[in-house]
Amino acid sequence: MENQPTFCPTCGKEIEAGSAFCTNCGAKLRTTTVDETSNTNSSKNFVTEQQKEILKKSATNLWSWAISAIKAPTKSTAEENPIWFNWLAFLVTAIFGTLTLCKILVNIVTSTSDSVGNALGSANDSLGSLYSQSVGNPVTNTANHVFGQIIFPVIISFIILHGATILGAWLANFAILGDKTYTFQKILHSYGRFYVLLFAMSFVSFLFALIHVNVLAIFIAYLAMMLWTFISFFSYINTTAQRKMDTFYIKLLAWLANCAVLGLAFLIVFAIMGSEIATLIRNATGGLL
Repeated sequence: MENQPTFCPTCGKEIEAGSAFCTNCGAKLRTTTVDETSNTNSSKNFVTEQQKEILKKSATNLWSWAISAIKAPTKSTAEENPIWFNWLAFLVTAIFGTLTLCKILVNIVTSTSDSVGNALGSANDSLGSLYSQSVGNPVTNTANHVFGQIIFPVIISFIILHGATILGAWLANFAILGDKTYTFQKILHSYGRFYVLLFAMSFVSFLFALIHVNVLAIFIAYLAMMLWTFISFFSYINTTAQRKMDTFYIKLLAWLANCAVLGLAFLIVFAIMGSEIATLIRNATGGLL
């Protein structure tokens, strides 16, 4: 079957099939359906690749920022990095701090129970076996169950404490010392770098707890807690901004204000965890305690 002749829609002159322009009037002609489909697919693929490139760039920037924070936590950096980098650092630190604490406590309970069972077993095999079945295994299961149930409240508690750390440091610098350049966004960028280091220590401690190297897990967790205590007061202890008052007294006042914020956060955490733990203990003991 012969191809049907093609005519220019503008001047009506017959043209060669597939031509982009009319040879008579020069009008631009409509492209073929295959070309349109190809262009549509190319546009879709371009959008997809662009999104992939944005995600890849964000991941690369996040990794570079984290490595830079570990190498130089106090390094002054421009605030062009996305603010969510810092929020992510706070969140993962709270999560892994909780997992580390719970895992260490489970390990301690389990190790203590196993030690008692081994001591009884060395004296009497049947007594040790009876202990393991009637006491040891139930204690381990209960410990895992209890700590599994309190993970979420502990995460919330850690988030409250970390939030109080940031709020207290901002209050001490901005309101007490009078450093008006110390905005809340600035402290987020500053403390986010510290929290990368805290996360790294919490993560390493968690790994040691997973393989039951409890001594190293506890030691690194202790160092992380000391570091958190230090950075809670680092920003305004290190600052040179101050009001017309002796350096000692103005920084003492800033320290007291920060302690007040942290103290309020601890009271909130105690209210959350106190009732939660009491409920879990009653449930685990069948209401005996």
